[in-house]
Amino acid sequence: MKSDVTGKTLPRLGGRLCLDFVNTVDPRLKAPREEFLVSYGRLLAWAEFAGILGRAARRDLAIAGERDPRVAKQIQRRALALREGLFALFSRGPGVQGGLQALNAEIRLTSAELHIEREGAAYALAWDAGAKVLGPIVQSAIELLTSSDMGRVRVCAGDGCGWLFLDSSRTHRRRWCSMAICGNRAKAKRSRVRARARPRTASPTAALTGRRR
Repeated sequence: MKSDVTGKTLPRLGGRLCLDFVNTVDPRLKAPREEFLVSYGRLLAWAEFAGILGRAARRDLAIAGERDPRVAKQIQRRALALREGLFALFSRGPGVQGGLQALNAEIRLTSAELHIEREGAAYALAWDAGAKVLGPIVQSAIELLTSSDMGRVRVCAGDGCGWLFLDSSRTHRRRWCSMAICGNRAKAKRSRVRARARPRTASPTAALTGRRR
């Protein structure tokens, strides 16, 4: 899935499906922001990009959405509400309780469309059409929230970034969603600050006349 602003592919840096879902607004904490889920169609496009849907399933859901745009719009709105609720939960900010309510509301809706189906000689969880996108995200969020990995979820320290990621570093002190992106930007900013603070060396003529270059 590519950005309409930069033309670059949206990075998947979260380490878990639910975190990648939260990272579908860029940057999160400052303007201007790019919203990747501006429509039901874009939500389906992201779901295919993230591996939730296959191409045929995406096509079928898109056709169903065209037949009933009211339901399609409702699912997109639920997606945005869930996303913001998950950000509050995983970032451990002041909106944790509201985030928990948003997740529980979606759990109730998607669980009503959850069923078991046979896949060859095995069985697997599956969702009806209305929960094919949000169901796997909810499942991912439940698994992460109730695991010991929850303590390793971080908010990127990049300027205004706010993306979430699972810190799998050896020291568990990772600060950036990506060293190649936010890490390098922070490094370049520190270099500029140091350069501005460094006193300039006066030329011999300037030293004699008292002028600066």
